[in-house]
Amino acid sequence: MSGGIAYVLDRDQNFRIHCNQTSVDLVSVEEDEDVRHLKALIEEHFQYTQSSVAKKVLDEWEATLPKFIKVYPVDYRRVLEKRKKQKELLVA
Repeated sequence: MSGGIAYVLDRDQNFRIHCNQTSVDLVSVEEDEDVRHLKALIEEHFQYTQSSVAKKVLDEWEATLPKFIKVYPVDYRRVLEKRKKQKELLVA
């Protein structure tokens, strides 16, 4: 993985032990923007593929959402958060 964000559905809650966390942060999907983005990605995937897994995730959204993990490359996250702070300073 280089420079992007991944969302992992960790149904068995064992992703953390199988992930090399030296270069990525693992974050719960809790921010409204992340929740909307993730749901839109899954809806789009379902629209194009009619995936039964995507359908089940959407049908059980409230119960399934806490099982997702946002995988964030450390350097990428640092850059995005710096940009966000700069943007907030410009607006204020």
